[in-house]
Amino acid sequence: MKHINIIIVAFIFCISCESTHPQIDISGYTMGTTYNIKIISNNRDGDYKIELKEQIDSILISINNQMSTYLFNSEISTFNNKESNLPFQISDEFSYVIERALHWAKETEGAFDITLVPLLYLWGFGPGQKGGLKNVFPDEKTIENRKIHMGYDKLFINKNYLEKTDPFIKIDLNAIAKGFGVDAICQFLSSKGMNNYMVEIGGEVRCSGYNRKKNPWMIAVENPENDNELNWAVPLNNMSMATSGDYRNYYEIDNERYSHEIDPRSGYPARTDIASATVVTSQCIDADALATALIILGIDKAIQLIEDTSNTEAFLIIRKDKGVYETIRSSGMKIKKL
Repeated sequence: MKHINIIIVAFIFCISCESTHPQIDISGYTMGTTYNIKIISNNRDGDYKIELKEQIDSILISINNQMSTYLFNSEISTFNNKESNLPFQISDEFSYVIERALHWAKETEGAFDITLVPLLYLWGFGPGQKGGLKNVFPDEKTIENRKIHMGYDKLFINKNYLEKTDPFIKIDLNAIAKGFGVDAICQFLSSKGMNNYMVEIGGEVRCSGYNRKKNPWMIAVENPENDNELNWAVPLNNMSMATSGDYRNYYEIDNERYSHEIDPRSGYPARTDIASATVVTSQCIDADALATALIILGIDKAIQLIEDTSNTEAFLIIRKDKGVYETIRSSGMKIKKL
């Protein structure tokens, strides 16, 4: 999974959460980043909180064991290391995430593609890499050679079996797994009869009901130039939000910025002037994937995709010059200027 110092692209701040109703706060580490959960509950039993955290951690550990490329024996690592085009049996959860990933790959015409692993390593953003080329820029031939063993259309899923027509295909779920983790925890909390909560993993968030002041949860979007400066806030009620950007994990060569947002179609880091893309929709798994895709697509195609997708909105921060930005939002996006 993504490391916190690499991929957190938006800090989540809960605004107007002064105490009125009792709140359970649970936090920890998962998927190479942190998670934070706020639950409005009258249960003040300390043992209840401990038990709840143990159950949450168990769910997240299971997801990590399925989808982490940092674990040698995880489902995804086993699939990646299996140089065969025979069907590979996978869990229900893994199957669902792959299905959503392939859905968004098709919807974005390849701007979102979980098979871009060769390019991630080429540009210095693969698992275990810190980012950077040491001023050695890949040539066109090298890039094209890496793209040979890529392509979401080389993946086929049939219920609990995943098949790759190219045995050297490898996949990476960093741009969608955290969103799935958020949804999984929300499903668990709802099954426990909890209606008012906020769940956040590495910057991806989903809210249900109201905060402790009986107001809608307000989630802030950070300024790309200053993560301590909060300029906008999004009200979330039974909705999810994910933000992606080019300002957390990047390096510069000859004053040109190269971020971890790689365009699988061209083979190069995205060059679209979108510094940050925030997506609001019902399922966090979809918000997570879309936030990445919008950066790749560019302004016009990003907004068009959102307008064509039901119950989905977006807020884009566009880099005009160093320290100068403008914002664009979809027609139904609700956001408050702070």
